[in-house]
Amino acid sequence: MRDLIDHPDQARLITGATALTSSIGDVTLLTDSARWAVSARPGATVADSLALACGVGILGVVQSLGVERFRACGAPTCRGAFIDTTRPGRRRYCMPGLCGNRVNVANHRARKLSQDGHQKVVGEMS
Repeated sequence: MRDLIDHPDQARLITGATALTSSIGDVTLLTDSARWAVSARPGATVADSLALACGVGILGVVQSLGVERFRACGAPTCRGAFIDTTRPGRRRYCMPGLCGNRVNVANHRARKLSQDGHQKVVGEMS
């Protein structure tokens, strides 16, 4: 899964997601064309069911949103990856409340340190 998300190429995503789903269960696009029916084969493990759900999810995102929605987290200290399902498609962090906040706090501290350093230099000149 992670390898597919880290290298989002449409053909590769479709091939990988199909491989995840084909041996585990059946995926059917229902007649109203708005929903998918997914069923795991008898004897499927929890891991098999999870792989099936992930494969169908990848196929759905590729079909409806496109491959550009697969992204690595924009926080320099995070190795997370995510699929941006927001309406405008501009999400930058895997967990905005955590990773985005860490970046904002680090930027704030850097600005504050820069301002404090500048004030000390100006004060020492007088």
